[in-house]
Amino acid sequence: MDYDILIVGGGASGLAAAVAAGRTARLSVGILERLDRVGKKLLVTGNGRCNITNRDLSLWHFHGGGMQTAGAVLDTLPLEDTLAFFRYLGVLIKFDETGRAYPYSLQASSVLDALRAGAAAVGADVRCGCRVTGIKRISGGFRLTAETPDGPAAFTARRVILAAGGSAAPKLGSDGEGVRLLTALGHKAAPQTPAIVQLKTDTTYTRPLKGIKIEGRATLRLSGKKARTEAGEILFTDYGLSGPPVLQLSREAVRAREGRAEIALDCMPEYPLRQVFSMLLEWEAIYPERRMEDFFTGMLHKRLGQTLVKACGIPLSRTAGELSPDQMKELAGKIKDFRFRVLGSTGWANAQTTAGGVLLDGFSPRTLESRLVPGLYACGEALDVDGDCGGYNLQWAWASGVLAGRSAAMACKKR
Repeated sequence: MDYDILIVGGGASGLAAAVAAGRTARLSVGILERLDRVGKKLLVTGNGRCNITNRDLSLWHFHGGGMQTAGAVLDTLPLEDTLAFFRYLGVLIKFDETGRAYPYSLQASSVLDALRAGAAAVGADVRCGCRVTGIKRISGGFRLTAETPDGPAAFTARRVILAAGGSAAPKLGSDGEGVRLLTALGHKAAPQTPAIVQLKTDTTYTRPLKGIKIEGRATLRLSGKKARTEAGEILFTDYGLSGPPVLQLSREAVRAREGRAEIALDCMPEYPLRQVFSMLLEWEAIYPERRMEDFFTGMLHKRLGQTLVKACGIPLSRTAGELSPDQMKELAGKIKDFRFRVLGSTGWANAQTTAGGVLLDGFSPRTLESRLVPGLYACGEALDVDGDCGGYNLQWAWASGVLAGRSAAMACKKR
């Protein structure tokens, strides 16, 4: 055999698997990476700062079809063990006020450099430009075929760890190949959709607001019912909506059947509806001659105020004193519940992660070894687990990668 353990994919979970395998036993470990270097996607995480993990690792921050198995995997690498893993690699971590963890350097490149150094320290052989096209069970292990810069090639290994990612951000290495390889071996997969992605909406009112940011509250409504609410900075764009709250809601919004999803924005979350209505009546009494195009001066961004007025069907040339109490009430309601119909997302190219993937029930929760193909392990984004913004997808990468790497190495030691 060329290797004891061969890892397909040199992203976050693949590198973690290599380090964990090498720390568990003295074995020959190889990594086959499709791109010209490993860890490219890691460099853009956390806006280039790498949001490594989160102080709150509650299971409700993770999603997918096999949460009992996912919980068991995540429990194998709790927060203190995650911090210890990176301390071993020489990465000092600090937390921000929201509980998000970053390298002290605030550079994603330092995390990637540490993982690459850790893999090199255990003797991992990294081969870039290798696109794996097939995995076949042979006597004593596996035979992998690949396209390389030098032409077609084949590799053999006693154990294989599939860490080839999902379908998000294909230019950074995740093109769905991991899911295809696993389904070719008999595993079943849930449909994949983009997650943590900007939303396309009806642009009647977002396009005039392009570039405006508000501190607000976004609520996802499915078939008219509230599904989830997130607060923070919301960005209006020419295609729809963005910003952390919208990204958090995107998973469920994208997966909803067409026409079912709406995003409702609360533009003044600190004030209840009754108080907003009272303020508008007070403004009207003080400034009855003020034209509606300037009515929200001092309260809301000028363009936002004008757009809200238009959304209520009120001419901007009207004066405040000309409005009826019912019109003021409608304006107050629009401020607190400004709705946008979701038409889709900006797609895989802009998605941070993948919802869906290979079903977890095909793998052991104790080892992540395949129940269908002994000796084959899987980790990372190819599996049907995705997390919220805030370091949760990387935590899944670390936990699943470390478990798969350690388990594969222990299995090799026993033989």
